[in-house]
Amino acid sequence: MRNWILILIFLIFIQCSDNGQEKEWILNKDSLFTSISSEHFNLYTFEGHLSEKTKSNFLNERESAYREISNFFEIKTNLSVNIFLFKNEQIKYNLTGHKGLGWGFDNNIVEVFNDSIHIDPYHELAHVVGYTINEPPALIDEGTAVYLSQLYGNKAFSRLIGFPKKSINEILLLLSKNENVITLSTLLSYDEIGNSKNATLDYCTSASFVEFLIKKYGKQKFLELYKSLSNANSDKNKMIFEKIYSEKFSQIENEWTKQKYTNN
Repeated sequence: MRNWILILIFLIFIQCSDNGQEKEWILNKDSLFTSISSEHFNLYTFEGHLSEKTKSNFLNERESAYREISNFFEIKTNLSVNIFLFKNEQIKYNLTGHKGLGWGFDNNIVEVFNDSIHIDPYHELAHVVGYTINEPPALIDEGTAVYLSQLYGNKAFSRLIGFPKKSINEILLLLSKNENVITLSTLLSYDEIGNSKNATLDYCTSASFVEFLIKKYGKQKFLELYKSLSNANSDKNKMIFEKIYSEKFSQIENEWTKQKYTNN
């Protein structure tokens, strides 16, 4: 009962102050949530939200995802990641000030979790683990996260946007019939995709390009690229691309454009 009184007071405060995204609620996590931990995760939920078995299964799934993502990046990390689960999007927004079903920052992942909504365990975790290496521009950062969720999560991104059986390239071709695909040069200048005019199309474009780079040139070159790119200087990033792949960026973009129409 005491926990719910604290939660209610804090929700009212957040709604009145509109400072949820400034993360003050994180400082009160131990009084607002109950918690359970595994090797790499601290899971925070409201009392009564989930059964102990559900929480245990959830942590087992995330530990599996952690191993797969770490293996992809070929790194050994000993991160401690906080995951906050909310029963619905409104409660999440009221407390955190963040809109949407999922959100990741620093070593924290925030998600809506209920009978009908289970967020892909790979996408945000790919960011958290990847940021221990580097924080590349959105084209590579988000492209890698979507690529890994497709690779390990049984086309998780495809299912999320309503095309459960289609590949990223197939979805990209469908969406681009009515919308212009943004150039890779433009995406290379983005720090994040979430605020773009057509985020879904941009996510697909980024993931398609990452998949193309890995399949055509191999994962080792891609990991070298991931570690080398800047999050702020698109001209410098083009030079890095060209040095690693020994091709002009425009030529790489043209090759990607051709393959997305032939390899679905």
